[in-house]
Amino acid sequence: MTDVIHEKCDRLFALYDTDGNGRLDHHDVELMVGRILAGSNVAADSPKAASVRADYDGWWKALLDHADANGDGVITRDEFRDAMTGLSPDDPAIRSTARKAVDAAFTAMDTDDDNEIPVAALIAMFTRGGVSADDAAEAARVFDLNGDGTITREEYATAWLDFFSTEDPDAPASRILGKLS
Repeated sequence: MTDVIHEKCDRLFALYDTDGNGRLDHHDVELMVGRILAGSNVAADSPKAASVRADYDGWWKALLDHADANGDGVITRDEFRDAMTGLSPDDPAIRSTARKAVDAAFTAMDTDDDNEIPVAALIAMFTRGGVSADDAAEAARVFDLNGDGTITREEYATAWLDFFSTEDPDAPASRILGKLS
């Protein structure tokens, strides 16, 4: 695995590790969902929130199946890195894990359920999730592939899947969580 993939995995792991204890567990998923719902202005007791929680629980189970090498119910940074090694956007493993989280986050941001979100909604969710305002604005430019001020579900999914697979530090998807060093 290249240094580029390592750096991207480490950045994503740091965002997922919402309690900062150096490992991912279900508690991190609950905290992350809370941030996403708050960042998307989705009421915690709404049907949409329940759906997002269920989707993230499904993602967590799939990620555990794929990345929890020792079966202890938590994922370390090294396990996360190893799980992401050499994945391509067409790899069934990444489709069964990353796409679930991608769709759940998008669903939270898509307040009118039209499969499009305004760029401002993405920026708000990213900054609430711990991404700097500058990096969130850059991410919005990456996701809005056609520059029309809205991001479709497919634009969002495509950029995230590219994020996991491209080893080019200058590729647009490599900038989703900020410029790489």
